[in-house]
Amino acid sequence: MRELVTVIKTIRIGIHREVHRCKREALERTKDIYNQVIAFYMDFFAAHLNVLDEPVQVRKKDGSIKERRRTNQELLTFAEFHTLATKAHPNPGWPLDEHVPSAKGMPTELRRAAINQAIGKVRSWSSAVKAWEVAPPGKRGREPQLGRPNEPVTFYAGMVEHPAYDLTPRKKKRHTFISLKLHTGQKWEKVSLPVVVHAQAEALLAGSALEKERIARKRKRSKTAQAGSGEEKGDRTWVAKSLTVYGKRDKRYPGGVRYALHIPMEKSVDKPRKAEEQRRANPQMPVVAVDLGANRLAVMGAFVEGRLAATRFVDGRALNHRRHRLLTVIHRKRAQSGRLQPGVQDNANLWNKIRNLDENAAKQTAVAIVRFAKKHGAKVIVFEHLRRYRPPKEKMSRSGRKNHKRAYWLRGQIMEWVRDLAFREGILTVERNPAYTSQVCPHCKVLGERKGSRFTCKNPNHRYSADADFVGMMNLYRKWTKTFVYPQRGDDPKPEVA
Repeated sequence: MRELVTVIKTIRIGIHREVHRCKREALERTKDIYNQVIAFYMDFFAAHLNVLDEPVQVRKKDGSIKERRRTNQELLTFAEFHTLATKAHPNPGWPLDEHVPSAKGMPTELRRAAINQAIGKVRSWSSAVKAWEVAPPGKRGREPQLGRPNEPVTFYAGMVEHPAYDLTPRKKKRHTFISLKLHTGQKWEKVSLPVVVHAQAEALLAGSALEKERIARKRKRSKTAQAGSGEEKGDRTWVAKSLTVYGKRDKRYPGGVRYALHIPMEKSVDKPRKAEEQRRANPQMPVVAVDLGANRLAVMGAFVEGRLAATRFVDGRALNHRRHRLLTVIHRKRAQSGRLQPGVQDNANLWNKIRNLDENAAKQTAVAIVRFAKKHGAKVIVFEHLRRYRPPKEKMSRSGRKNHKRAYWLRGQIMEWVRDLAFREGILTVERNPAYTSQVCPHCKVLGERKGSRFTCKNPNHRYSADADFVGMMNLYRKWTKTFVYPQRGDDPKPEVA
């Protein structure tokens, strides 16, 4: 029987900048009430810490008794029993309506989302306090504080009304609407928010709506509680989950805040076997080896049945040049402004631009690597194991050294994105020792010489010369197949860390 794992990705949908002022105020008011409710339940659970830690006894199927902590659902039931007035208990000890009057009439699912947030925060704070209490006096630091919440509003999937998406192409299409239940100042009611849905998100949400309808029909036909659970989890369709409304400061938008909806999408995939098990089962399996660098962000090669089937180079010189120019401007402005003020971010816009450049390059490179692996049927992607950064020995300017460091950090960002994107497709990532990868000839296995970006083999009968990053990619594959031969001791000094 195949084992399934769940993978998640998030799509972002922007709320139209021309959203009405009343709707913007409703969003702000809902967020304030939501955080007030979270703060109320944080105080409630902080006063009932014994409920979080007290073990409860449950009976297993074989009749034995075991102890465990209360689940989130049990804690949620406990909180609602003591804070909400019902016919069974009209006088709760901690009435929510008295402490947060605006929460009266709050949608049940929205209130439960706030309770779950409070449970997570109090549990984290409680564990931090316990660790602080047992720590040695010299290493304690400040006592952990519970703090006040400032969380974006989370709407469960059942609270959101998506439109019927039309996937037929239309030339003039401004926006569509998504309905959420917000507090308009007088009461809680549905508010239609104009959103700008890009084509990829529209296709995902349309497929999610069809999948939910199919699951609902299957559950309706079946009378059991576990209706069709095996087939539902085995589908390869993304399903939309809880939606979160984020607000980001942006002077270009009315009110100085730009709103967006973040929708996590979930699907189940077959859990891949460990990479070493796959290699032992099929030594000639398709594999993609990737050498990450600075001037070339990635040099990737697809090996099929032990032979190099295709290669691809991702150039990074334009990115390095642009980043270096921005860093030079930052250092020049720092020299003009004199001593920096403590706690004040200098050149915030320029630093944001540099971070956005690096993040965008990492995402695009990772997407290119995963698509390349899918195209050639690879189930494993081989990288170098990144070590601690060491500054270069040659002389560089301040901006040059900073640019060199950020180019090295970019490799780690690329690997993180590849690891996440590849696992969604059932592809694993592994790392190998980078020693001698760009200094040994991949054909005759003789130690060569690297000058800049060029590798030259020292074997007089071979005379092989190639790009050093390409040689590194070839040797990474040799290390995956365990056919790489390290130079003997004394042949050459220990290689410098990349």
